[in-house]
Amino acid sequence: MCRIIAIANQKGGVGKTTTCVNLGIGLVREGKKVLLVEADAQGSMAVSLGIQEPDELDVTLVNLMEKIINDEDVEPG
Repeated sequence: MCRIIAIANQKGGVGKTTTCVNLGIGLVREGKKVLLVEADAQGSMAVSLGIQEPDELDVTLVNLMEKIINDEDVEPG
């Protein structure tokens, strides 16, 4: 069974990223498959998970959303 958990709050600095990362790690330790999706352009979750330079990633959610908004082709994969 698939479950979706969203962590959202309009205010900054309330622990959304920390909660998301720790919840994801906890679920993985319990043997669950986890997909964490970061919608924050700052890349804080990526940094928390060990990606040193999130600005240098080739594909991000922000990049994909920009392409869709600008009606550009999105390469599969």
